[in-house]
Amino acid sequence: MSKNHALLLVPFLFCACLPEVVALKPNAANVKVVHETDKPLRCEVLGKINGMSRSADEKEGHTGAENDFRNHAAELKANFALIEADRAGAVGTSSQKDYFIGGKALQCQTEEMEEAQEKQDAADRDARQKAAEEQKQKEEDEKKAAKAKKGKK
Repeated sequence: MSKNHALLLVPFLFCACLPEVVALKPNAANVKVVHETDKPLRCEVLGKINGMSRSADEKEGHTGAENDFRNHAAELKANFALIEADRAGAVGTSSQKDYFIGGKALQCQTEEMEEAQEKQDAADRDARQKAAEEQKQKEEDEKKAAKAKKGKK
């Protein structure tokens, strides 16, 4: 191997040792991570997802994997991310560990969401009813005005 080729390999070897902790994207902040026992009852599976991270620090590594997991769920427009597998393993002889979380992206209807939807539906019905009553009153007022006009002629 020439000297130039060896110099090209050094950055790649060095980079393999650096932590690879994934940051949480803003659109993933509202994705809730759950286990089977915690997930809402009414959910649609949007797809399989996984999250991975690498770090020497356990908490940092697991958080990075969870961030990656939530980021992938958000890409599928999910509001929940169901963990089905969660594991960590050493990276060679280094102090680094790879963290992995696997599962599914879910779109779920929670009780709070159902209550909010019911309130919104009731408010919409009330608004439509009020608009219909106002329209009816307006028509009656116009009829009275027309009769009054006819009576004056």
